[in-house]
Amino acid sequence: MLLEALRLRDFRNLRGIDIEPHSRFNLLTGANGQGKTNLLEGIYLLSAVKSFRQKTTNRNLINFEGEQAILEARIRRGGHVRKVRIEISEGGKKVYLNGESVRNLSDFFGTLNVVIFGPEDIGILKGSPSRRRHFIDRAIFNAHPAYGTESMHYDDVLKNRNALLKTPRLDESLLAVYDDQFIEWGTKILRRRLDFIEHFRPVLRRTFRSIFSADLEANIAYDISWIDGRFDEAQALEEEGYLEALLEHSLRASAGGERERGYTLVGPHRDDLKATLDGRDMRAFASQGQTRAFVLAMKIAEVTHLEERYHFAPILLLDDVSSELDRERTKKLFAFLKGRAEGQVFITTTHRDHIPLDDELKWFEIHGGAVSTTDH
Repeated sequence: MLLEALRLRDFRNLRGIDIEPHSRFNLLTGANGQGKTNLLEGIYLLSAVKSFRQKTTNRNLINFEGEQAILEARIRRGGHVRKVRIEISEGGKKVYLNGESVRNLSDFFGTLNVVIFGPEDIGILKGSPSRRRHFIDRAIFNAHPAYGTESMHYDDVLKNRNALLKTPRLDESLLAVYDDQFIEWGTKILRRRLDFIEHFRPVLRRTFRSIFSADLEANIAYDISWIDGRFDEAQALEEEGYLEALLEHSLRASAGGERERGYTLVGPHRDDLKATLDGRDMRAFASQGQTRAFVLAMKIAEVTHLEERYHFAPILLLDDVSSELDRERTKKLFAFLKGRAEGQVFITTTHRDHIPLDDELKWFEIHGGAVSTTDH
C-alpha cells in the first residue's frame, strides 16, 4: 500500500499542500505549531473519515479563512490505483472514491490503512479503559472494515437498551427484542476482539523483545470484569455458542441491578485490556520509559500483525516519536523499521538530527502551513 500523492486545501493551517511522498520514509520537520501534525491528521482522515484528535468538529478542520476543506490522495494497493477525495464543510463530510460519491462508508473503509503513534497515545495504558478499547477496535477495523458497521449496530442497540432501562414502566417485550440484538452484536464484537488478541499477543512479545528489551516479557490480555465465574479464552473462540450463552447468562444475572441503575452493566463496552511486563501490571508498576516503549511496541506490532496475517503493510504515522523515546530506543526503533522489506512511514520532528535515517528518504520542511522539499 502506497500513498503516491497528497493534496490538501484549507485543511487547518495547511492552505495549499501538494506532495508526492517517498515509498519508504518521509520526514516532516519544522518548529512546533507549523502544521506537521496537521499533515498526518489529513492522511489519517483520508483513511478513517474522522480525526484522531479528541473533540474535533468539522469547523475545527477547516481553515478559519475558508468555508470548505478538501483532502485528496492517490493510493496504490495490490497493483490498482484509487483516488480518494473528502470535502469537509460545517454541515458534514462528502466522500468520493475514483470520482464517485460514496454512500455507504463500509464500501470505502479499507482503501487506505494507517497506524498512528503520537504523544497522546502514551495515555493508552495509563488512561481510561475506553482508550484501550479504542486501540483494539481500531486495530481490528484496519484488518476487517466490516467491523465498523458491527460496532455501530452494537452501539445503537446499547443506546436503545439504556434508554428503555431508564423508563419508569419497563416494556418487557421490547426489552426482550433488544436483548436478542444485544447478544447478537455483542457476540460479534467479543469474538473479533478475542481473535485479535490471540494472534496479536505473540507478535507484541516478539516486537518488544527485538526493539526494546530482550530481558522483559511483554504480555497483553483481554479483561472481562462483568463475568460471574471463570472465563476460558480458548474455549470462547473454539466452542460455538459459548459467547452467546455467556452474554445471555450475564444479562439475566444483572437484570435487577440494571433496572435499578438505568443502564447496561455487562457487555464488551465495559471491557478492558491488561498489559504486563514480567507478569507485573503496567499501570501499577511500569516506569514512564517502559510505558512509552510498550505503547510504541503495540503500534509496531499492529503493523507487523497486519503484514504477517493479512499480507499488506499499512502506512505508519509517527508524530514526534523522538521526544517520547531516549536515543538508544529511537535507534533500535529505526533499525527495526529499516529492516522491514517494505512499508511507507511518515515521521514528524522538530530536529532532523533526532531521526537516524539517511537512505530511502524524502525530507519535507513545514513552515507556516507551507511545505517545501529539502535536500538531505
